[in-house]
Amino acid sequence: PGVSMLGKPQREWLIRSMQESDADFFFVVSTVPFMIPHSGAGGFEFDEENKEEAWTGFFHERELLIDAWQKLDKKVFVMTGDLHNSFAIKVTDDIWEFCCGPHNSVNHVPKLDESDRPATGKWQFGPRECDIRWSSYVLPDLPRLERLYPHFCVVQINNVFNMPQKLGGKRWVAYPHPQVVFQYYDGRTGELAYAEAISLDRD
Repeated sequence: PGVSMLGKPQREWLIRSMQESDADFFFVVSTVPFMIPHSGAGGFEFDEENKEEAWTGFFHERELLIDAWQKLDKKVFVMTGDLHNSFAIKVTDDIWEFCCGPHNSVNHVPKLDESDRPATGKWQFGPRECDIRWSSYVLPDLPRLERLYPHFCVVQINNVFNMPQKLGGKRWVAYPHPQVVFQYYDGRTGELAYAEAISLDRD
């Protein structure tokens, strides 16, 4: 109570700027996770009282943002990091979280370090349920130094396509419903692990 991640002036500026924007999509970048708690330290000792510095320690402010974003009637993508896993989460029909963990650190064990969340499926920590569509996930029986499964995400925005009158030329044509494609790749092999495509709503 009485604490804020953004502070009232910055939060109000963010919401107002988004309300006044004509953008089709919004990308909100946060250094800390939005829906999954950072409740452990990957096997190290830690100060539990000071551990929760993410949005899962600021439920009231997080819900204020979600409520404001829902009223935009546009897609909002919260791009996060910090947790030593990667995941794609549907928060609401219009709000998503996409997280990428670090490439040079061992993975967290979700059962121990992320409040025992599932690899996929409906899950709730705090006042709001979410849908984990995909995540990297390490089982507790792996030795610490064997937990090296990084992933990275490539974001592709498809708002136009090329349809030249002469083959090999260029003529960009706007999509009626632009799409954003989030593609997660295995950081060790480069293989595609998961993709999620989200487009403007059909009227």
